[in-house]
Amino acid sequence: MTLQIDNPSIMAHLKAVLKAIQGVKVLSSDETLVDDATTDQPNATTLSAMKEAEGSTDAGVVRMDSLQSFMASMD
Repeated sequence: MTLQIDNPSIMAHLKAVLKAIQGVKVLSSDETLVDDATTDQPNATTLSAMKEAEGSTDAGVVRMDSLQSFMASMD
């Protein structure tokens, strides 16, 4: 999943929530943008996830006000 979060306090809160979830790893929180010419091509898993995300199925609302509500919104 790729997120762009411009508010530093929201980013800090999100990182704290994600760190509490087993199996979730933040791969990069670099605030600089990478030039498209230097970006690697996505692998098959990523391409599949991108196609799924473009589909008509909506994941619904993700609640971020607490870890419990976040986890419940993932069901």
